[in-house]
Amino acid sequence: MRSAPSAEPVTVLDRIVAILEAVRDHGGSATVTEIARATGIPKSTASRTVAELVRRQYLDRTDAGVEIGLRLFELGARAIMPRRLGAAALPVLAELYNATGEHLNVAVRDGGDMVSVVSVRGRLRPAPSHAGVRVPASTTALGKAVLAFTADQSVVRGVTPGLDLQARHQLENELVGVRTRVVAVDQGATFPGVVGVASPILLPDRTPIAAISVAGPESEMDAERMIPLVRHAALALSHRLTLPSR
Repeated sequence: MRSAPSAEPVTVLDRIVAILEAVRDHGGSATVTEIARATGIPKSTASRTVAELVRRQYLDRTDAGVEIGLRLFELGARAIMPRRLGAAALPVLAELYNATGEHLNVAVRDGGDMVSVVSVRGRLRPAPSHAGVRVPASTTALGKAVLAFTADQSVVRGVTPGLDLQARHQLENELVGVRTRVVAVDQGATFPGVVGVASPILLPDRTPIAAISVAGPESEMDAERMIPLVRHAALALSHRLTLPSR
């Protein structure tokens, strides 16, 4: 266990880091009293800061105190996964391309956008996206696949400021359906004439870290036929990413 510092952390960021480290050093769970003792932060200040971290899901309350929250796990996963996604996705994308011949993407969420990490060109000309391109999370199949499984509802609200009330309600209802089918569809809302079908890449606790999609011409692509293919690819990639490193 870490010893108490000689002085109280001065800045807000210093206090937050000290509190998170104190929880970690107490075996992953600590009371406010234990946090205050370990960090040198006054108990009243520690209590207020802990309450704010709980509100933002960086900490979770338990019967024994507080523990590291889902938001930190999500951020940690997002930090390491882009570096691994490319290598893990290649064989999955090769299989999916052989089955569909369509444009493929693996993307991660960054704020209100989805950012393509890996892209495979299909028959669409011009290609609607490529690696590094940003597309709106609120309209794309990729974005809806991730948003539907995002536990932090402030993230979902953060991608809808530009939508009117009817559009927001429509998106909320659509996300309910995505959670049921574990597949999202974009019927030309992002790129006119292009249909996208996507499924989330989920950690074992159902935290979304990315999504994989197939996109093709609206006049020719059968979205229903693509759904099981994309879902299978998402499951395969989720499995590859959660295998222990050798």
